[in-house]
Amino acid sequence: MMRLLSAALAGFVVSAASAQVTSTIVQVNATGAQLDAAGFSRVGLTPFVSQRAGDCYVNGCFTTAGADGPLTPKGYFEFQFLDFVNNPSYYNGLFAILDVNYGSTGMTRDTLIGLINGQTGTTGITAMLPTQASDLQGSSYFNQWLPANLQDSVVLRWQPTVAPQTALGLSSVYTFAWDVTSVQSFSGGAALGVDAVYGLPAPGALSLLALGGLIGRRRR
Repeated sequence: MMRLLSAALAGFVVSAASAQVTSTIVQVNATGAQLDAAGFSRVGLTPFVSQRAGDCYVNGCFTTAGADGPLTPKGYFEFQFLDFVNNPSYYNGLFAILDVNYGSTGMTRDTLIGLINGQTGTTGITAMLPTQASDLQGSSYFNQWLPANLQDSVVLRWQPTVAPQTALGLSSVYTFAWDVTSVQSFSGGAALGVDAVYGLPAPGALSLLALGGLIGRRRR
C-alpha cells in the first residue's frame, strides 16, 4: 500500500495547464473561464449564494452553498456570500466540502487526503476530516453539524488572496475546482466519483438555531 501511495504521489508532479490552472486534484486560483478552457465542467449556471445562518452570523455562521450529485469528476463551482460578516476572532479561511464516492477503487478517504495535502505547496489548500475542521476558536467542528450523508466527506480549507469583507450585498465570487479523473485506482479500472460539493466560510460559534439554516439550504 505504501509503494502504491508513493507512486501515486510521484505521479502528481504539478505543471501549469492553462494560466492559473494546475494539474492538481483540487484548486482555487483559476477563474471559471480558465477552467472552462482547460476542460472542466461547471456545476450551476450562476454562483451559489451562502446566506446568514441564525443569530451567530455575526461570528461567521453562513449556510452551505453548493449542489448534490452525482457530479462531474472534473468540474468546478462558484460561490459567494450575501451580507457577509467577517469576524477575525473566528474567520480562518474558506472551506469546501467534497463528498467523494470511492466505489470499488480500493482507495480510502485518508489516502485521498494524503494526496491532496501533498499538493498544498502548489494549491494552498489543506484537506482534513470533518472532526478536524473548525473555525479559529475551535468552536464549531464540522462533524457537529454536517448531516449524516456528509460525515464521510473531505473538508478543504484555504486562505483566498482577497478575503470576504464585512459588507451588505454580494461578496466577491470564489471558485473551487476538482479533478479526480487522474487519481489512480488501486483496483484497476474503477474510478472515483463526486457526490456533492459545498462552500462556506469558517462557521464561528455555531448555535442550534443556526444549524438548521447551515445544512438546510444546500441546493440552488
